Amino acid sequence: MSSVAPPSCKTVTIVLPTHNRRHLVGRAIRSVLGQTYSDWELIVVDDGSTDGSREVIDGFSDPRIRYVRNDKPSGPSNARNTGILAASPGTGYIGFLDDDDEWLPRKLELQVRLFETSPMRPVAVGCGRIDYSDGEPEVHLPQHRGDVFEDILARRARGYGAQLILVRREPAADLLFDANIHCLEDAEYGMRLAMRGAFDFVPEALVKIYRNDGGPHAWNPEAAVRGYEQLGNKYRNELSERPWVRSYYGVCMARDLARLGRMRECRDRLKEAGNGGSHRPTRVLAWRLASIFGVLAMAITSRLLPIEPPEQKVATVAMQRLKQTEGA
Repeated sequence: MSSVAPPSCKTVTIVLPTHNRRHLVGRAIRSVLGQTYSDWELIVVDDGSTDGSREVIDGFSDPRIRYVRNDKPSGPSNARNTGILAASPGTGYIGFLDDDDEWLPRKLELQVRLFETSPMRPVAVGCGRIDYSDGEPEVHLPQHRGDVFEDILARRARGYGAQLILVRREPAADLLFDANIHCLEDAEYGMRLAMRGAFDFVPEALVKIYRNDGGPHAWNPEAAVRGYEQLGNKYRNELSERPWVRSYYGVCMARDLARLGRMRECRDRLKEAGNGGSHRPTRVLAWRLASIFGVLAMAITSRLLPIEPPEQKVATVAMQRLKQTEGA
């Protein structure tokens, strides 16, 4: 395979955290070795693995691969931060790859090219993804670019998960993942990054996301509920200006609480969501009624009457700020 590097070549640091994924981490590394863009370094952060993962990592002799080990497991955010801090001084961009996923060959080439050609001079460039689970693979392509803070906050912005983005090191050199958030941490990182500048995206699926390997995943119903609670607390002011987004967080927590069988809490969240300016009040009411009849009724109703992330309401936000100014 030929290597492609644009004339104004900038080094990319790729951070790959891994923990007890000996059977998967090699696939992720091979997907980096297969990139058509050749000017990169790969920092594999072994987060306290005990399954012999290092033997697999050491089996790759490419000098661009660096091994860093945390003696004790510290979690995905801390592991990514270890890799960010270990990046070489000359690095122009930073990317992230999970140990159970893989990049398609032109990911870095196309993203670096867009950094150099996009008129908005983005701080981050995303891309589409292919999800592999129990059914047929699903392709998800991004749609939002420019100022995407609210799009990420409202969970409607596809294309900017940690495995998908390439980040310009400046002005993001001091930006680390919040280790206090254990789920949705990449969304929170993206929101803080979006506060520093515009986002752009390559309109192609360039990452394979695997959700069916049978291993433990950070995304699960209990972790998701906690993640939404933490995001809600950290971005309380931003959500108070956007009650329809705050209501959507309640809907998301209710859905996962139902999956956990915690129906009383599920109903409480739906009641709050219905009273908080929901963008789909009729469907929220239908969910509340279904929750009375238990987990199965809730599962069927949420599948037949899904509640998608709310769209932006710029005028509403502007009006709220005007009222606040007039009342000051």
